Amino acid sequence: MTPGSTRRQWLALAAALGAGPALASTQPVQITDLRGRSVRLARPAQRMVLAATDDFVMLSMLAPQPAKNVVAWNKWRLDAQSLQMLRGPDPRAFAHMAQLAIDGPQNLHAEALIALEPDLVVLDPFYAQASQTVSRLEKAGIAVAVLEVSPDLRQAEPTRGLVQFGILTGHEARARELAAFLEQRLARIREGVQRLRARNARLPLVLMEPHAGSAPCCLSMGAGKNLGDMVRMAGGRLIGGELIAGMAGTLSTEYVMAQDPEIYIGTGGLHLQSRGGLLLGPGVAPGQAQDSLRRVVQRTGLAQTRAVRNGQVHGLWHGGLGIVSLECVATWLHPREFADVKPQATLDALNQRFLAAPWRGSFWTSLQP
Repeated sequence: MTPGSTRRQWLALAAALGAGPALASTQPVQITDLRGRSVRLARPAQRMVLAATDDFVMLSMLAPQPAKNVVAWNKWRLDAQSLQMLRGPDPRAFAHMAQLAIDGPQNLHAEALIALEPDLVVLDPFYAQASQTVSRLEKAGIAVAVLEVSPDLRQAEPTRGLVQFGILTGHEARARELAAFLEQRLARIREGVQRLRARNARLPLVLMEPHAGSAPCCLSMGAGKNLGDMVRMAGGRLIGGELIAGMAGTLSTEYVMAQDPEIYIGTGGLHLQSRGGLLLGPGVAPGQAQDSLRRVVQRTGLAQTRAVRNGQVHGLWHGGLGIVSLECVATWLHPREFADVKPQATLDALNQRFLAAPWRGSFWTSLQP
């Protein structure tokens, strides 16, 4: 074999190896979305618009540079610290994304999205209510997928949308790995609650207050509304759930005192800082979170409840990762049944195995004596 022929063989091999990933990335992808619509792309999405704020968080668990193929996303209601955390993996690409602030389907405008020249627009069912916008996007040749990318842990197939999102973005294997991770931990909670119910264990009475401390006592989560449903999923009874039809509503001080909840869980974030509310989230120190929670439960109506008297007082970041939040609630409601459930270990694993940049801060807290 001559030196020239050897060199040509090495060049051919190098070209073949280099072409492998490129060829794979140009293969067509197809899924059937939540509305039963077939969504097909000639290759994994290169220019995406993400209409749901949490979708970018999920993408950051699938891709090392999540902003690379996103031309616009909805940052609605995110504080500066959360934005700083999410931009960490790729600040330059993040800065070039259009930062939308869409608070509902009525503000999802086709013209603005078409001008971004995306090849895929991902809508959750809430934003997909803008049917005229969806129709105009599709007429313009832009694929639209209606997906629940962020797993709804209440559903029988909570990670279906996540896996489909992975297919459309070229990260199917990674999405399936993440889905298995989440479902394994969800199964542990479901099995534990089944055991509690099978032996007719007493289910504690819980007040879950969203945006805790931002108003007089007390707001309450509604039943069947994501965070509020975590109480039921973790083996508890949500006070006010039978009275509140929407996402959240106000309970009178007298009602709260009469119900006398055994456990209090507030949700909060740095958006409450100017209102003296519960502070949790990226960059929040543990002592800062503790002090704010202690202040929140000193309000009239709460201070007199069993939860506060007995020190059963807890806080969750309102923008937290669903499985971590559910594990926290489960351990607070039934510490013996879920003694082996470790939310910090779950967050550590997500940081190490999936998140493009680690989450640092106080994402939950409990009132210490």
